Amino acid sequence: MNKMWNKQNGFTLVELVTVIVIIGVLAVSATTFLRFGTQSYTDAADRDELISTARFVVERLNREVRNALPNSMRIVNGSGKQCLEFTPIARSATYLDIPVAPEAARNTITLAPFASALVNNSSRIAVYALNSNDVYDMPNGVIAGFESLSLDYEKHELNNSSVPVVLTLSALTQFKTESPTNRLYFIGTATAYCLEGSQLFRYEGYVNSAIDNIPVRGTNNGKDNWSLMAEYIDNSASSFDVANATLQRNSLVQVRLAFFKNSETIVFNNEVQVPNVP
Repeated sequence: MNKMWNKQNGFTLVELVTVIVIIGVLAVSATTFLRFGTQSYTDAADRDELISTARFVVERLNREVRNALPNSMRIVNGSGKQCLEFTPIARSATYLDIPVAPEAARNTITLAPFASALVNNSSRIAVYALNSNDVYDMPNGVIAGFESLSLDYEKHELNNSSVPVVLTLSALTQFKTESPTNRLYFIGTATAYCLEGSQLFRYEGYVNSAIDNIPVRGTNNGKDNWSLMAEYIDNSASSFDVANATLQRNSLVQVRLAFFKNSETIVFNNEVQVPNVP
């Protein structure tokens, strides 16, 4: 009886090694491709996040600075903070009579009639501030607090026969000088944008440090007086600068914000002109 031998075919060691090498090359290529695609997506996401954050901060800052009291912008540095400080305007008006030397101080002034609910957000007035010292160094004959306003007009009621508005001040006041255009501003509390490390904070309704005038964190009416506006900021490449008004132009605020995240870097150079005049 003939024995049947089954002939079995297999792989040689050389063939196995060759297959392993080919699979390894393909795996490395696929991994590199996937890593490149993932990195590209991550870079694009980081770039979009930085641009969105920068645009939000710059637009918010632009709007607030444009509505600032003329000559109230100043730079204050200290306690690891670099801050741009300014005083926002609630409303402007035209005064008819204010006490200026040699007139005696008094606690009432007369304004041309106007209507605005925005005055409810203000507790102080400013007349002809020429520099930041006029705004922040009290008392100065420029800033005064007020208690009441005889203002009860609707817009359709205003006309040439409307009764002038009487503003009652918090104390007897004598202003330093008249405004050339009889302009008066109702103002709010100071606002500051501060670079702190790699973050940008906004302060409102704060008190100043007795040492360096830097905004101090706390609460105002039960709410934090600070809010985080942006992260991933290169503090060493970011700065604020104020160019005071001249006879040819209004005040300018120059803002440089450098954002970084992973391998992405975006720098915003922004120049804001303050349209209001004293």
